[in-house]
Amino acid sequence: MTFSEHGVNMSPLINDDNSIYSRILNDIANSIFISGDRLVTTALAKKYNTSITPVREALKQLQGEGFVTVAPNSGARVAKFEYTTMRDVLEILQLLEPYLMEWFVNEHTAEDYQQLTELVEQMETADDLTFRQLDTLFHWNMYKVHYNQNAVNLWRKNRLTLMAIHSNVSLNSSRIEQSIQEHKEIMQALKERSMKKTLVAMNKHLGSSAQYWSRYIGKVIS
Repeated sequence: MTFSEHGVNMSPLINDDNSIYSRILNDIANSIFISGDRLVTTALAKKYNTSITPVREALKQLQGEGFVTVAPNSGARVAKFEYTTMRDVLEILQLLEPYLMEWFVNEHTAEDYQQLTELVEQMETADDLTFRQLDTLFHWNMYKVHYNQNAVNLWRKNRLTLMAIHSNVSLNSSRIEQSIQEHKEIMQALKERSMKKTLVAMNKHLGSSAQYWSRYIGKVIS
């Protein structure tokens, strides 16, 4: 887990293999490359100290997953996401997360809880980008060990898409404060191992997040 250039290392969410694919996706998730940025193969090969062939293969894979677009005479770019993409991603996450959370409520260990506690503590002093990365890792740490890895991978893909969509948009301070409080409510419910309280807290958090992004980004995404 060594290939993050700034902020929080997102490689556990992406892949720990240090491949060129993983490194480019990690840089998209970390806002090093944002929506619309050109991805020049020679520059990427130099950046990652590799040859052009693995860069081309990685870009082709990322194109297939929707993170990169390739146009004639224009080359590869980080995808410019439509508003409908954000809407669809948010709806999928709102459906998946309660399902994944149900298993975690009963199965999490004291070590799991402590890791989440530390992430929330870090959120309280984090800048905007780091906060969003910590928020993603908070959710990832709850879902990654779920027995249904197909559902986990679907969540992971959509969460990374959401990070890419929001890469060049900032959270305001009031939303960050609100979100931290929502995380603390989730933590308290988890401490009690209350399924009902945890799902209520989680749905509140997901709903607030969806409302925020829909309001502040809206149809300006193009």
